[in-house]
Amino acid sequence: MYGGELDAQVLGVIANHEILRPLVEKFDIPYFYAPCTHQTLHEKEILEIIKDLELKHKVSADLLVLAKYMRILSHDFTKRYENQILNIHHSFLPAFIGANPYQQAFERGVKVIGATAHFVNESLDAGPIILQDTLPINHNYSVEKMRLAGKDIEKLVLARALKLVLEDRVFVHENKTVVF
Repeated sequence: MYGGELDAQVLGVIANHEILRPLVEKFDIPYFYAPCTHQTLHEKEILEIIKDLELKHKVSADLLVLAKYMRILSHDFTKRYENQILNIHHSFLPAFIGANPYQQAFERGVKVIGATAHFVNESLDAGPIILQDTLPINHNYSVEKMRLAGKDIEKLVLARALKLVLEDRVFVHENKTVVF
């Protein structure tokens, strides 16, 4: 993992923002832009892209990874991919769910910020937690300084959690995980 490799085949990147296209295409990974205008249509479009990729590569998508997605997935979608959708949230859950967690943390005067990798379920930022990490901060941190510091921890937590899942070291029991 630290050498930049995971034991996985990336079939493609489906994004609701165009900003990452140049980076993704540098690695010859197919990029699909699916703007989120209506939840049901958006999820249908994502499912069609996944199906096309699975047919093209003759494999089944084992894992969907969300980063900066910032949308709530429907009950039907999350049940279809139960414990197969990995999300990175930019706070130490269960604190500061939803949007703007750094603003929420700043307003509360927290002494640590963190990131949480979790499986997605139908409830906002409430799925089984895979991995978390924190970073100590102090009163001199602005919201922007928290956000910048948090980016590094988010990347590390997501990469480590993804590695654990790909190595089959994460087991889900009810709304918790056991990690070996």
